[in-house]
Amino acid sequence: MVFHSPYPAIAELPTQDLPSFVFEYADKYSLFGRNPELVALSEGSVSLTFAELRQTASRFASGLINNLKLQRGDIILVLLPNTVYYVSIVLGAQMAGLVCTTANPEYIESEVAHVVGLCKPKAVITVAANVALVQGSLLVSGVVVPRERILTLDGGPENNFTVILSDQPYEQMRITTQKEAQETPAFIVLSSGTTGLSKGVVLSHSNVIANMLQNTIVEEYDSSVCLANITVKNRALISCLPCFHIYGLVIMLLYSVAKGHHQVVMPKYDLELFCQLVAKHKAASAHLVPLIIIQLAKNPIVNNYDLSSLVYILSGAAPLTNETQSEIQRRLGCHVMQAYGMSEASPVTHRGPTDGVPVGSVGYLLPSMQCKVIDDQGNELGVGEAGEICTRGPNIMLGYLNDPQATAQTIDKDGFIHSGDIGYVNSRGCYFISDRKKELIKYKAFQIAPAEIEGILVAHPAVLDAAVIPVFDHAQETEVPKAFVVIRPGLMHPDIADEVKEWLTFRVVHYKTLRGGVEVIDVIPKTASGKILRRVLKEREATKLKQQSLWPKL
Repeated sequence: MVFHSPYPAIAELPTQDLPSFVFEYADKYSLFGRNPELVALSEGSVSLTFAELRQTASRFASGLINNLKLQRGDIILVLLPNTVYYVSIVLGAQMAGLVCTTANPEYIESEVAHVVGLCKPKAVITVAANVALVQGSLLVSGVVVPRERILTLDGGPENNFTVILSDQPYEQMRITTQKEAQETPAFIVLSSGTTGLSKGVVLSHSNVIANMLQNTIVEEYDSSVCLANITVKNRALISCLPCFHIYGLVIMLLYSVAKGHHQVVMPKYDLELFCQLVAKHKAASAHLVPLIIIQLAKNPIVNNYDLSSLVYILSGAAPLTNETQSEIQRRLGCHVMQAYGMSEASPVTHRGPTDGVPVGSVGYLLPSMQCKVIDDQGNELGVGEAGEICTRGPNIMLGYLNDPQATAQTIDKDGFIHSGDIGYVNSRGCYFISDRKKELIKYKAFQIAPAEIEGILVAHPAVLDAAVIPVFDHAQETEVPKAFVVIRPGLMHPDIADEVKEWLTFRVVHYKTLRGGVEVIDVIPKTASGKILRRVLKEREATKLKQQSLWPKL
């Protein structure tokens, strides 16, 4: 059966581009409309009022068109850490008619080269320290971006993005029809989908606007959230999530601007600094991930700060255990609810209210969405029956960039996107995620494709074959990747596992390192067609852990 949201549907989707929607919504419904000189984003001594944010976005759009001669539909790669200028940059690019690809600024050259080859940007904005990396990635991928179109946030005057800011008139992209809003790309965000290297998730202007409105409706029906509605005193939100990540980009950054928050930007997350900022600014709400919530629940540093202003915390991007959810609620005395989704859904599909759903639930289906739960044969299941979660709604992506095959494998003929996650819905319409069908490893808020790591490992001179699986790290309450490797004859030595682990560390971004370790085995289990039987390795690991737990403790 097909399940429906308990919330009323979006009355009518705006026929607008995303920048127009964000600014006009803030004008009409937030404190910014009454006082555009209120601070919208700050980082230390640097701040932008709402009026300055909008002006900077417009001047950046003008510069992209008049100075860099970019055209509508061109792609700009945003390879930046958290900054007060992130919103102005992405909205300004879209005002110029560009499409924004957001990527992790800590990627190494081969990873940036993959993104560049996938998206073929006409311009890049990054930090000065990454310019050489970007240029090397362009050479590897064969994509040409002139030096004057590689902008920096912090570099010298020649290519600093402020140099291209312009007050010249320009033709701002305006979307005025529903068809155009639904079909015009706004973002290309990176996701592994279900397997392999990262894919480009193409999100339209309407996709992102729809998800913002869906979250608004949910909040309007939540009395605790309404009680924490923004006032001049408690409108601060500590922006500690990575801006390039879909959760940080849409829910933390853009949604919070539209709602009138003062976002206190953390360039890099630090627990003590986060606590200091919450206490200083009396933040009433927080968008967090399980890693941060675990620290807030367990770290003694938290006792040094008054976090009583927090009314609710929204947890997303990875599962939160029942124990941690209960523990953080007891310790801080605030509501903690979970949200669920995926990059391909812009990103939220389910969200819990502050009260009324069991601990461990990801809440209800968002407005204007439908959901079906299916078995391995594609049959629809009923209440209480576990299967793959599939959703349909106005926030579901256009597809994967230049990959119609992967798109067709993920979105079925009825428009439902297959999540690869196993879950069920109870009789009250509350959803629970119990497992994952797909092979992805979820380390904190990041996705890791085993096939990518395996492909790198077999390049090691001593590695004949490799397989990577997730193992659970109870200390961090997250999955971590573990590798099984077959060593070439004659190259085995006592330290080979540590050597392979260290070797990989310098070839991937930090969250893809083998925190679960490396184990040497004789052969990688495979099917007759050569597909790795990761299930067998997972069962092997589970058996070993069970045996270890039975050993007497001396």
